Amino acid sequence: MLVLLPLLLLIIGAYIAYAAGRMGASRDNKLLAGATASVFTALAFIIALLIASDVWDSATGSVEYTIGSGLLRVDALGIFLILVSTFLTLMVSIYSTRYMRDDSRLEHFFPLLLLMTAGIVGIGMATDLFTIYIFYELMCIASYVLVVFRKEKWDAVEAGMKYVVLSAAGSAIALFAMALIYGQFGSFDIDVIMGEAIGGSMAMATVILLIVGFGVKAAIVPLHTWLPDAHSAAPSGISAMLSGIVIQTGFIVLLKFILVFEGVTAVWQVLIGLAIVTMTVGNIMAFVQFGSRRPDLKRILAYSSIAQMGYIILGVSVGMAYGIEAGIRGGIFHIMTHAFMKGLAFLCAGAFIMRISTRNVKRMQGIGYAMPFTAFAFVIAALSLSGAPPFSGFMSEWMIFKAGVDAVVDIGWIGILIALIVLINSVISLGYYLPIIRTFYLKPKGRLLGAKRAPTAMLIPIVILATITLILGIWPELGLQAVEPVVDFFVSLGGGF
Repeated sequence: MLVLLPLLLLIIGAYIAYAAGRMGASRDNKLLAGATASVFTALAFIIALLIASDVWDSATGSVEYTIGSGLLRVDALGIFLILVSTFLTLMVSIYSTRYMRDDSRLEHFFPLLLLMTAGIVGIGMATDLFTIYIFYELMCIASYVLVVFRKEKWDAVEAGMKYVVLSAAGSAIALFAMALIYGQFGSFDIDVIMGEAIGGSMAMATVILLIVGFGVKAAIVPLHTWLPDAHSAAPSGISAMLSGIVIQTGFIVLLKFILVFEGVTAVWQVLIGLAIVTMTVGNIMAFVQFGSRRPDLKRILAYSSIAQMGYIILGVSVGMAYGIEAGIRGGIFHIMTHAFMKGLAFLCAGAFIMRISTRNVKRMQGIGYAMPFTAFAFVIAALSLSGAPPFSGFMSEWMIFKAGVDAVVDIGWIGILIALIVLINSVISLGYYLPIIRTFYLKPKGRLLGAKRAPTAMLIPIVILATITLILGIWPELGLQAVEPVVDFFVSLGGGF
């Protein structure tokens, strides 16, 4: 029963948060919805920690719970996803209780936030492909509505429509791929399908459909076009969720599907190529956006998220293709570090925007003096995203860089090229993050002269995430405790390398 509790708490919490928000029209009742969401998410995270202990200590590497004829199983990858998603949701929920205070319809906002996370948690527990798809759609539908939550703003509506159309197309393609899988095996059960072989052309056709279908949500170039608009138009807490865990979940779902095909090794080379293009295009677009006449801070962060997905996909794909544990370790660890550092960056951006009513970086000149704590936290996030020591992003990107070097044994100069591309992309990211930091600490002018500091309720999650980003850079072993079982899980699927 313990296995089911995080999912139940999030679903029940969504209903209670809605009821709390509907109790009356006063601001206090609306904020009660946020407080309710925070409590239930905290409980889900605590229970997830207890489950994690059982998973890591289990001889099978998983714990199970039977519901009728159905089965829920939490393995190393599943509990990793559940822990990261519930913790980030807790931070966003606390932040949004104050950040969203002046918005209407908060009785809808917080339940949708919990339902989106429930979809992610369900993905981490499901043992058959169809159930994974159902939870994936729950996550998607909730995220659609949250992107257009401020429907009175046209940019939010436009971004939401683009997001819905592209994601729906991706879901339809993924569903067709599932039909091919069922037609071959007569089952969606991962245990039944795992290790079976599909004929060459059928396997590649299915895998390509899966990459296209789930690649939309994972923001793999050229399927990324929805992301910059959606992440910049959504409320900042939702931007943190989209960049911090939702797009990573798209990749994890893709992995869950691909891993059932034993022997289709060419897929990893395809993903390596897509990863290199994704990280490079994302960083170049972020650099171009910073150099534009009106550099949009949230849009820069959104393009950066595309680039960071490239790092994640590259690490895992190099690791699986050439049996290099450092690649898998770096890719999975980067999911964790990116969730915290990009979540931190978007929460800081939201605080800036709330106080000075602009996303234009040029108009944020001197904000480091007006909002010192928030600006310093953003500096930590920016440097970490750039791969600068001693922050967490450096450690995960270093592991991915090392994977490229280690791959030289198998692929020669191509391994060196992969490592150089990782290094060059880190330099490009410094090329737009350092000027942003410099702008923040120039002499303030205009509206910034009277800007207030961020409210305490918003600073609490900002300080927590900034602290974690620093600690995981100095002491990465803390995070790697959750990562190593996932690495072992992938190694076992790869035949022990």
